[in-house]
Amino acid sequence: MFIPFWLILLLGFLFLTGLISAWRLGRSRGKSRWSVSHPNFKLSKNEDERKRIDFVANASHELRTPVSIIKGFAESLLEDFEILSKDQKKDFLIKIQRNSLRLNVLVEDLLSLARLGSKAHGNVRQNLDLSELIQQVVENFQVRAQESGTSFSIDLPDENLKLLGDKESLISVFENLLENALVHADNLTLIRVRARHDKKSRSLVCSVEDNGQGIPPNDLARLFERFYRVDKGRSRKRGGTGLGLSIVREVIEAHKGEVFAQSKLGKGSVFSFRLPKSS
Repeated sequence: MFIPFWLILLLGFLFLTGLISAWRLGRSRGKSRWSVSHPNFKLSKNEDERKRIDFVANASHELRTPVSIIKGFAESLLEDFEILSKDQKKDFLIKIQRNSLRLNVLVEDLLSLARLGSKAHGNVRQNLDLSELIQQVVENFQVRAQESGTSFSIDLPDENLKLLGDKESLISVFENLLENALVHADNLTLIRVRARHDKKSRSLVCSVEDNGQGIPPNDLARLFERFYRVDKGRSRKRGGTGLGLSIVREVIEAHKGEVFAQSKLGKGSVFSFRLPKSS
């Protein structure tokens, strides 16, 4: 059977192209086996209603715990005031103060989510330089990071990172991402904050990277859910509300951007977001 020479060349070319594509794919996977998570914003009506019900239930549960602790210690302090020693009274008051602070943080986070979800939110926009905003937030975290043995690395371009946005909301994004790293990343020694222009998509890309223990792939997909915690017991002990990353998601979504997380166990995690310059 005669096979035309041009057909042999075409088949050879297609075969060679397939081999090159497979090699490139394998190489890219070998370089970076980091799991990636994108929050899912599109929910059906039933899913949206279920999310609302779950949110109310979770919020009630989270509020009940510190309120119960405060109530219990306050009642004990009043009932046994005369027989309690000075040290015991001080210990009770410390526990009341600690849980009142936790309650305050939780309420503030809930109010932030309520504001982000309201129709009135997003009307205030101003011209911002994201570089200045990043440096301001990192400076506020410097002392706390040094106390825990963590250092910061800031990588910003020479040109200004200009955009139209809500200053306070964007500050809360960086504060929550830095707080998330400091609270939840075990064995943490370095946090890198980066920002750059993406000329192809005409957007600004920012990331907060830590060299902590990383996040399991099964947990990564749910990180941006309200009240979701990788380690519930440890998060509560360290003061986390489980709302920080959901606030980040809400703010970035309100600015017509996208947020995603990458992580590799033993290597660390990277939380990134992209904002259109016209946002």
